[in-house]
Amino acid sequence: MKKIIFLVLIGFSISASAQLADTLFVSKLNDAEWVKTIPNSTKFKYLKFADGSTLQIGDKMLLGKPSGTNTTNQQTPGLFGSTNQTVNNFTYLMLGRMGSAILSGITYLPEVFKGKEVEIEDIKFVKNGKKATNAGVMVIFKNPGMDITVLNLDFALQYGELINPKASMTSDQALAELQKAKTKLDLGVITQEEYDKIKKELMKIIK
Repeated sequence: MKKIIFLVLIGFSISASAQLADTLFVSKLNDAEWVKTIPNSTKFKYLKFADGSTLQIGDKMLLGKPSGTNTTNQQTPGLFGSTNQTVNNFTYLMLGRMGSAILSGITYLPEVFKGKEVEIEDIKFVKNGKKATNAGVMVIFKNPGMDITVLNLDFALQYGELINPKASMTSDQALAELQKAKTKLDLGVITQEEYDKIKKELMKIIK
């Protein structure tokens, strides 16, 4: 985990003249030739995922819940002294922007933010130097008082810390929906015809 964050910090550079490009394709981030053509810290209007879903600046995403055991101790003052409380934090999201993290260290997003809807403010292309053969995406969300930065988009999505509302349904999700529909059919909540229609659509996704 420390290595991942360290690479992100090294790869980040503050660019006052960052270009605003059109679409950042996640599927091209390991394409060495394409990566070479994009200047570091280039800002994009759109972010297109491998499943075909697209998000743009101003769209909303949902904060899931912390994925692991990234905890900190928090002291809470009381009438008879202070008490220590363990606070669970997100692993792949931080409060503030990377510039402030370089100066004062990373403040991981606390668990109290889970379930919150956040608006995309910036979509940035980041790579470790001009000769880098792959790159990453840095997404920044608006948040009153202090922005929220995604440290690792792939892991944040994979481990449920961040939810893409436009993402295509996975095979497992489709199977779960089909099981729900079957339960509704058995309970008489939906008709056989309605169930068959749902099943036909979901079977296109289930592998």
